[in-house]
Amino acid sequence: MLLDHAARRIGIDPVELRRRNMIRREDLPAFNPHGMPLDHITPLDTLEQAVAMLGYEDFREEQQRARAEGRYLGVGTCTYVEPTTGGTSFHSTEGATIRIEPTGKVNVYVAGGSAGNSLETTVVQLTADALGVAMADVRTVQGDTAVTPFGAGTGGSRSGSMTAGAIAETAAGLRERIVAIAAHRLDTTPDEIDFVDSTASARNAPDKTLSLAEIADIAYFQGEALPPGVPPGLEASGRYRTPHMMIWANATHVCTCEVDVATGKVTLLRYIVSEDCGKMINPSVVEGQICGGTVQGIGGALYEHLAYDDSGNPVATTFMDYLLPTASEIPAIEIGHIDTPSPGPGNFKGVGEGGAIGATPAVLNAVMDALAPFGVELKQLPLSPSAVLTMIDDARTAAKDDE
Repeated sequence: MLLDHAARRIGIDPVELRRRNMIRREDLPAFNPHGMPLDHITPLDTLEQAVAMLGYEDFREEQQRARAEGRYLGVGTCTYVEPTTGGTSFHSTEGATIRIEPTGKVNVYVAGGSAGNSLETTVVQLTADALGVAMADVRTVQGDTAVTPFGAGTGGSRSGSMTAGAIAETAAGLRERIVAIAAHRLDTTPDEIDFVDSTASARNAPDKTLSLAEIADIAYFQGEALPPGVPPGLEASGRYRTPHMMIWANATHVCTCEVDVATGKVTLLRYIVSEDCGKMINPSVVEGQICGGTVQGIGGALYEHLAYDDSGNPVATTFMDYLLPTASEIPAIEIGHIDTPSPGPGNFKGVGEGGAIGATPAVLNAVMDALAPFGVELKQLPLSPSAVLTMIDDARTAAKDDE
């Protein structure tokens, strides 16, 4: 918000001020003032994509026409970079156990535990891809400390990339074992085996196939049929340790709104997010997290307020009193993607906090932009209708006092 405040004081468009100061790809790698190494980020790219999706210049023209009619439109942005998958001691490793049952079905055990981030979908997809098995054959067990490897759980946007590392470490050896057994049975060499969708075939004899269930039967019950050096069974555990201090993700949020200066009501018109979380494991999961976090951030700007009385007692203890945004207040969230590979497993980055970080500043900047003709300064949150009217009244009073 300081950037928008400075832009108004200087007399420059806030997006232009950001363009002049935004870190660019050619500036990387770089260090921030705290010594944190910045790399694999695209803040300027996300800014340009988001304002292009809006049609920024057209909106500015529409804003001028609306003000002439007595309507107050505003646009606000927020561009941020976020360290994900932090390499601090507690969070630096993650484990996985994969057991292929004699039936050919696959169980993958991880710590974690989905907290609304669809980790169960991500784990199944990562395992299916790493092994070459059908997704329908995979299920996951999470968070049961009696059977899963120790792990640090969700937090710091780490689950996707760290779990990807753990599964990759574990699945690689299992896949080699599967291919070796298939090659031995099909009388060929491992480099001639294709193992896709839970089925092994030999390139020199593609009509000869072996299902994962048949391979598992050999591994568990036909020890004499195993190739030399291949142990029985199809179960493995692995642990990944990140070599990176952090993996950076970044995004730009753009919000437009209309403020009714007679009632103080804020109506959101459009909401756009340009996100760079590297290669996406599952686009639906990524966009679901962005949308959920964005709505949470909007709530912090306009609705949510944990109020207390003069004695310090909370007076907003139920959802009858504590206001949350609903689908009727939120416009369709438009999402664009920039894909900058990360240095981590699978080129993935974290995305868990992506929506919530950028939403509140973008909304607040949009409201302040709409009210800029009044000289309003932000003094309190959330921006309820009464708070908006109070700020307008204070600005008008201050202007009269200055006359």
